[in-house]
Parts: sequence; C-alpha cells; structure tokens
Amino acid sequence: MFSDYFSNWVETYKRPVIRESTYIRYKSWIRTVEVVFKTITLDELSNYKIQQIINDYGKTHTLKATQGFLVAVRGSLKDALLDGNIEKDVFSRVKATSSHEVIRSENYLSAAEFIRLQKYLYDNVDNSTENQYILMSLIALETGARLGEIQAIRTNDIIGDGKLTINESYSANSHQYTLPKTKSSIRQITISSELEQAIQIYISKNSIDDLLFIPQYRANISRRLETILKHAKVHQIRFHGLRHSHVSYLLYKGIDISYISKRVGHSNTTITLEVYSHLLKEKEQAQDALVLDVLSLKNNSSPQ
Repeated sequence: MFSDYFSNWVETYKRPVIRESTYIRYKSWIRTVEVVFKTITLDELSNYKIQQIINDYGKTHTLKATQGFLVAVRGSLKDALLDGNIEKDVFSRVKATSSHEVIRSENYLSAAEFIRLQKYLYDNVDNSTENQYILMSLIALETGARLGEIQAIRTNDIIGDGKLTINESYSANSHQYTLPKTKSSIRQITISSELEQAIQIYISKNSIDDLLFIPQYRANISRRLETILKHAKVHQIRFHGLRHSHVSYLLYKGIDISYISKRVGHSNTTITLEVYSHLLKEKEQAQDALVLDVLSLKNNSSPQ
C-alpha cells in the first residue's frame, strides 16, 4: 500500500536530515496518508486519483496546509519513481486546491497599534519579573525574531553595544534547542538602548545566568499574549503576528527591503517579498498616490 511506502520513505529519506519538529509534522502526514489513501497501492496511483484525493483534502484544509501535504506526497512519489517503485510520473500534474476559507483579522498591527502596544509593553516591562511574556512580546515586536528564537535567547547572546545574537531555536514539540532552520537565521540584530536596558534589568532581577525564558507551549504563550493585547487596546493577532508587525512597521517607515530581509533572517529578499507582498502592495498604492500628486500639473509651477 502507498501508506506503508510513505511511512517507510519518511523514516528512510526524511528523518535523518530534518529537525525533530519537522519530523513531528511528517508523522502527522503519515496518519493522514493512512486515512485519505486507505488501501490504494503504488501501482494503482494516477494523476487523476491523487488529484481527487487532494481536492477532497482541500475541502477541509486551507490552501497552505494542502500545499504542505501535497509537497510531502509528491516528494515521496518522486523518490519512488527514481527507485523504480513506480513506472511513470503520477504526481507532477497534481495541484493543491482548497475551498476552505479561514476568516481572521490581519495578523499584523497597524502603525498606530504598533506604537500603542510598544508603549504599553515598556510601561509594564518592570512586571516582567513575574510575567516573562511582556518581555518576550517586546523582543518579538522590536526585533522580528521568531518565537522559537526568542525562547532560546541566553544571557551571553546580549553582547552589548545594542546587539542581540540569534543562533538557536527552541521547539516546544520536541523540547529541544537546535540551530535555527536556515543559515541566514543565524544573525546579529541591532536593538534599541531601551530594549537592551529592559533585558539587562530582567536578567539582574531574576538572577539569570543562562536562558532568559522558561520554555512554554505555544498555546500558553498565545493565551498570555491575548491578555496583553487586550490591555494594550489593539486587535488580536497571533504571536507570529508580532514578527509581521515588526516588518510592517519598518516598511511603513521606509526601511530598505534588503535590510529588513537580513534582520528577520530570510535568506534573500525574494522570500521577504513573497511573505509580505500584501504589505508591499499597500505601500505601492500609497506611493502611486504620491507620484500622481508629484506629477500633477496643478501642483507643478513653471520653472523660472
């Protein structure tokens, strides 16, 4: 059965080269393959049959989730073709589809909300000795660091002169500290003197000599962030939305896209452009209005 092959493929080809947190995702896909492909064998697979299965999967999953699942299925079948387990390509033409709509507010703050949350966090940062989530949120908002990266920050990563080193990531699923996902994620981030001081006070008050934060599950952090956002009077976003808000605010302030890309740990600006295309579209529209205003005849006087 294809489900047996997929399970063996994950253990043979993927597990030795992927992080533990990624392996956990593949294990969930193993269970999904067992459910949706049932007893279908490798030689019974066709583009048409796989497309039907993916279409059904997409009825209850977002396009992003469906794309991720299809990438795994397609990867396994590509190796099956190379290894001679199937005779022809039955996967390349299959496309991810989804009719499952997720209605949610934008997962980033407006410029006004960014400033409001930033002020609230600084006003309450002294409470970080009892509530680490305030400082975690402030670091995310002002650096754009990912949650796993923030949970892996150690005292020696605060190197002074307004610099923060990111060189580890924590996975709540595997309870492991590992290298970040990509080489470009290992970086030094310039931080404000106010943030550096807040971190140093937190370290001193809590007598911390290694990890800044006690490891937490994402769900627990999300609940605490919900309370923080409510008190700050900004709309609800997920923790990763603080990273998006950081990028959004820098774009709003006219910071160069190549600098932003390096700051948030993207390997190139193409990734940044893809992830934040909706924000750049808004900026483009604002620039369009500005250009039209600049070029308007009624606003231009004749040269003397």
